[in-house]
Amino acid sequence: MGKPSPVSICLLAILHETNADLADLLQGLPEPDASQVERHIVAEELDKGIRVHFRYAKFDAQYNLTHGSLDEFETVIKTLRDGLSNLVKAPGQSESIKTDAVARAFLKAVELWPRANPSDLWWFLVYRAYCDPYNHPAEFARLDFTQSWKRTGGWALEEILVRHYGPFLRGKGVNLVNLFIADGPSKQKLVQSLGLRDRIEADKIDMVLTGDTPQGPRFFGVVHVKASFAERRTDDVPLSIALRSAGYTSPLWTMDCKSTPSAQPLNRGELGGIVGRRSAKRRDIEDEGYFTGCFSYNANTVASPNNLPAAQRVYVCNFASPDDVFSNFILARWQAFRKS
Repeated sequence: MGKPSPVSICLLAILHETNADLADLLQGLPEPDASQVERHIVAEELDKGIRVHFRYAKFDAQYNLTHGSLDEFETVIKTLRDGLSNLVKAPGQSESIKTDAVARAFLKAVELWPRANPSDLWWFLVYRAYCDPYNHPAEFARLDFTQSWKRTGGWALEEILVRHYGPFLRGKGVNLVNLFIADGPSKQKLVQSLGLRDRIEADKIDMVLTGDTPQGPRFFGVVHVKASFAERRTDDVPLSIALRSAGYTSPLWTMDCKSTPSAQPLNRGELGGIVGRRSAKRRDIEDEGYFTGCFSYNANTVASPNNLPAAQRVYVCNFASPDDVFSNFILARWQAFRKS
C-alpha cells in the first residue's frame, strides 16, 4: 500500500483535534451547480418522446425523437462514453477505440429507435454527442472533437456497414472487407491486380467487395462510404468510373446528411426529389451513372422510379434488417459478375 500524503495526515490531525468528522468539515460549502457545466447535447422528456437539444452554430437547436425515452437516450450516450473511456487504458489504439465507440453508439440508437431517420440519428445525435467534451475522458477534454470527427466518423461509418451487413452477406458467400487499416503498398497491389486502364489512387479504396469461389475470395467491387456529399466525393468518381468500365460494382453508400443551422434544423440531404429540378448529385447517379447505384439512409431522400436501370437508381434504406435492398443488390451483382 502507498504511504498517506502529508495533506491527508494534516487533515486527519485537524479532525482529531477539533473532535469533528469529514461531514462537519464540508458543512456550509455550496453545492456544485450542474447547470454551470456546459453540455453540447442534452435531452428533455415530452408527452410523447423526447426533445434533443444541441449546439448548432449560434443556435440552441432541437430535434424531436417521437418514440424515444430519456432512459434510451442515456443508454446511447453511455454506450459512446463507455467506449471512449477505453482511451485511457490503451492510448496507442486511439483510432480503433474511437471508431468502435461511435459505431456501437449508432447501432444502439437504430436498435432502440427503428422508426427514426437513421441519418438524423447520425447527424443530430451521435455526431453532437461525440463533440461533447463531457463524453470523453477528462485528459482529452481540450481537444478539437469537431476535427477529430472527420476521421473517426468516416471510419465508424465503414465499421457500421460491416457490422450490420457483414454476417448476412458472409452467409451468402459475399464479404465486406474494410481496408482502412491496410498500408499503402497493400492497397496499391490490389489496384494493380485489377488491370484498370486509368491511373487510380489506391488510398481512395476503403471498403472492398469479394465473393467466395473454390479458388478463394475474388474481388468484384468497392463500396464508397460517405456521410454526406459535402465530403470529397469527387475523389471517388474517377475510381468509380474506372471500376464500372472494367465491369466491377461500385455503389455509393451514404447518410446524405445536409441541414442549415437553425433552431429546428431539417436534415433534407442533397439528393433532393424526382419532381421538378433534380439536384446535380442525383443527375450524377441517374443520368451519368458515375456509381453503381446510390443507397441513402436519409428518410427524406426520394427513391428513383423503377423504370430506371437498377444500377442508376437512388435507393432509400434503413437499418431494420440486413436483408434489404442494399444487400440484395450486392448479391445480385455478385451473381452477375460470376456469370460474366
